Amino acid sequence: MLSPANVRRSQRVVARIGVSVVRHDPARDIISEDTHTCVVNAHGALLPLAMTVRPGDALTLKHLMSREEKQIRVVRVTEEEPIALPKVAVAFTTPAPHFWHIDFPPADWDALQE
Repeated sequence: MLSPANVRRSQRVVARIGVSVVRHDPARDIISEDTHTCVVNAHGALLPLAMTVRPGDALTLKHLMSREEKQIRVVRVTEEEPIALPKVAVAFTTPAPHFWHIDFPPADWDALQE
């Protein structure tokens, strides 16, 4: 049985989708970085990012194929290895299940338990 801390709001899907992350920095105008997702769900994504961000930072995420933009906030920054880019978990400020243009598994599907 999953604990409440392990319950997800939506199914995660491993997907490499091209995105651009934009930060509006009053001191330096606009900072932008093209990257890709590692994992997506209806509420956000996990992506490698060289840009320095902190939990709570507000950013704009642009889907490079559809050109759609959504406001996001940084949830978590995980530095795994010295040679790899930090992985950044981001959440949409409002749920956007159609932003990724993919079909998510039905809610009643169980995730594989290891």
